[in-house]
Amino acid sequence: MKALLASLILIFAAEGQLADPQEEARAQDLMREIRCVACENEPISNSGSDIAVDMRERVRELVAEGKSDEEVRNWFAERYGEFVLFRPSSHGIRGVLLWGLPFALLIAGGALAFFLRRRQTKADVKAIDPEDAV
Repeated sequence: MKALLASLILIFAAEGQLADPQEEARAQDLMREIRCVACENEPISNSGSDIAVDMRERVRELVAEGKSDEEVRNWFAERYGEFVLFRPSSHGIRGVLLWGLPFALLIAGGALAFFLRRRQTKADVKAIDPEDAV
């Protein structure tokens, strides 16, 4: 019984909060921005998987070491790939494609629809002979 109680205390103490409330709030914000690698589209702040527990602890360690938010995100991106970030980087060609391509396709689709509709309208209008006008 004592061993069970001791193991439960260790489990709950293993994921302790930071002493500074501002650092803990920053860590919580970062945990909502980082995706759990074991769960599909779930932030590590909500995940109950073992790896998410480790990732949350690592976020707290990095924040306690004085790392900036960008450095924490970069650490996780280097380790797990940009997939782990809910907001991937917008730098470089991959970022431009990721953020710009949907808008370019939307504009191109709108322009195509406009020109097709305009062409269809012109084809529907028939020329009226002057004899038929009366």
